[in-house]
Amino acid sequence: MSAKKDAKWISLFFDIIERAFLGGDFTFGKEVFKLQPTLVRPVDFQRRISGSPSSSYEALIKALNVDFKTLARSEVYRVRKGWVEQGLKGYCGRKIRRIKPNRDIFLIPDLSQRPSVGIDTSGLGDSETVIVICSIPDSEGAYYFLEKHLNLPKDHKKRELHWSRLNKAYRDAILEKFKFILSVCCDGLLVIRTSALIDRRDKIQNLFRNLVEGCFSGYERDPRQKGLRPALKKGFLDKTNGIPIHCDTDFHPLAPEDIVRLLVQTLARKDGGYEPYTPLYANLRSHESKSIQVSDIMVGMIRTRMNDAECLDPLQLLPFDMRKMRKYAGSPPKAYYWFP
Repeated sequence: MSAKKDAKWISLFFDIIERAFLGGDFTFGKEVFKLQPTLVRPVDFQRRISGSPSSSYEALIKALNVDFKTLARSEVYRVRKGWVEQGLKGYCGRKIRRIKPNRDIFLIPDLSQRPSVGIDTSGLGDSETVIVICSIPDSEGAYYFLEKHLNLPKDHKKRELHWSRLNKAYRDAILEKFKFILSVCCDGLLVIRTSALIDRRDKIQNLFRNLVEGCFSGYERDPRQKGLRPALKKGFLDKTNGIPIHCDTDFHPLAPEDIVRLLVQTLARKDGGYEPYTPLYANLRSHESKSIQVSDIMVGMIRTRMNDAECLDPLQLLPFDMRKMRKYAGSPPKAYYWFP
């Protein structure tokens, strides 16, 4: 097959992934398919649809050229130079992401092509706070998924997504898809549940630094934690170092840029010194920042599950080093993490 035709088919592959995700009209041949926002699976390009298609997306898949489908059977799954692998690395200015929230694999477009981090908090009862540090590989795509795929309404005044503004029906629907939503919106989470932000027994900068450090220090005699904790710390440093970090004004009197600096600096600390680090604060307020709004939904889901004593899977419990928070022995912090 000619290089020109190969380029045509791989471009069609990326066109379908992007237009299916965004929804709207898609022209193929002489037909126009009115697509609803849909997540594409690699197996879709091999599907044989008999009878009447159940959706416009199925109608499109059924109408695809036989030559395209034949080539897709090998190219979608080919190692290193296959269509998916090229999309993950970037192909002619286009990128895709591959997620596996359950048994199925999905391919979604990387709309922003730049990762970010969101830091947000949510109150848990009268005495505790849940802090979420959320690594977001594609804030544009995550926001679009929440708004258009899940149909979450925006706050009428500021026109932003807010967990507190969602009614019970929306919240219940989201919580049923907890793991799926995490997989679409995030590629790393650090969650800390603590009373220290309300019952402050030290300066806020010391509290925040110790809360982060306590997630990764200690447990040197635990064989699993001894290897896991430094690896996790390095993983979160990679996700935050030199990456735009969006933070709401939840840590008064510290400014958001100070929290960003403390976070990256603490993660960079190693063997009495620091690895090279560059904190990048994204100076946007919540209604201007899609990363903060995405993080707001994430922390809202997690706090609600904690409040209802429900399973936090896929989040994993991370034993906290209480040497960093001795004053809170009566109400010790709890930490959780997730990497897909």
